[in-house]
Amino acid sequence: MELKPHDLIKLSSLRDGFLTEEHELPQWAQNSLQASPYVVVRRAPFRGEYIPVGVRGKKRSERFGFYISKRDISEVISPIQLQESFPSKERQHLKAFQTLKRVRDILQTEERWGLGGSVGFELATGIETVKETSDVDVILYKEDAVNIKKARELLAYLDDLQSRVDISVETKFGSFSLMEYCSKESFLLKTIEGPKLIQKPFFS
Repeated sequence: MELKPHDLIKLSSLRDGFLTEEHELPQWAQNSLQASPYVVVRRAPFRGEYIPVGVRGKKRSERFGFYISKRDISEVISPIQLQESFPSKERQHLKAFQTLKRVRDILQTEERWGLGGSVGFELATGIETVKETSDVDVILYKEDAVNIKKARELLAYLDDLQSRVDISVETKFGSFSLMEYCSKESFLLKTIEGPKLIQKPFFS
């Protein structure tokens, strides 16, 4: 099983087998995992059988990175699997989910894309994490060069929707913001070794 950044992992156990840079998980992280035993794969080097993951709390400032054993995996949900997932009827009125309807229409020509962030998390787990102010985080998976003209057209289509749509592009080299790529001569590439400033053109 190849795990990639943004993949959601459901934990089979909350035993004391996690690796952290500190002595233990913060209390808020422990509470979050008790309520919702899901973590997200981080962009960081693996440590043998240990996988870099992150957990989110209720507050925006509550983010914590640590490592889990492959033995603790119960289920893996990739962003691509969420393309055709839908919220409960009681949650469909939220701006982010209304925006998602249009996003699906606009991305019909894209072969490989998925959903991350709070929208992806709620669709995958059923746990209510989306708020009225939530963005829609979209991940595009690209093996070839990004066509600037088509990318700008895509961003223009998405610019006038109810909620902000944030698109990141995943490549074999790392990940970058599509908005930044289209608007600047250099852009930040997120890699497992850390962020790197890259000049265009990129892997063309």
